[in-house]
Amino acid sequence: MNTGQMLLTIGAIVILGGVILNVNRNIDDTGAILLHSNIGIEEVSLASSIMEEAQGLAFDEVSDTSTVSSTDQLTPVNALGQENGDSTDLNDFDDFNGLSNRGRLEVDTLSTGIYYVYTRVHYVDSNDVMSNAISRTWHKRLDVWVWNSSSADTVKMQTVFSYWPF
Repeated sequence: MNTGQMLLTIGAIVILGGVILNVNRNIDDTGAILLHSNIGIEEVSLASSIMEEAQGLAFDEVSDTSTVSSTDQLTPVNALGQENGDSTDLNDFDDFNGLSNRGRLEVDTLSTGIYYVYTRVHYVDSNDVMSNAISRTWHKRLDVWVWNSSSADTVKMQTVFSYWPF
């Protein structure tokens, strides 16, 4: 082999090495993007599940067993949360207030790590559901934050649940 052929062979090996490194880097980046996307989907799914479970319950402890005709009958603003402190007995919407304080909503998955959930329930005014009301109303908003130990992103989702007295 002469010098020209040797240079062409070395050049081809260098180009091939660069292509292989780029392909490996792209595969690694794609894997990280897929993992991040999977974490985001699981965070949204977990938050949606919590909101659906809350909306399937009674509006308030009182409305679970009887009809409510006045907001004065509803749970006071400063008493939203579980009535008996038992995190397994969820029977109305505002029981979801502050669940993470009791460690109930820490979900460990083998593939993507631990998910942490923080929840808050507030009374809201019908004209502005994004602002917390200082008194009892016919509307409650559930805020759910979900984040993962493997991700820097936090998912925040909200839902409003209303009681319609007749």
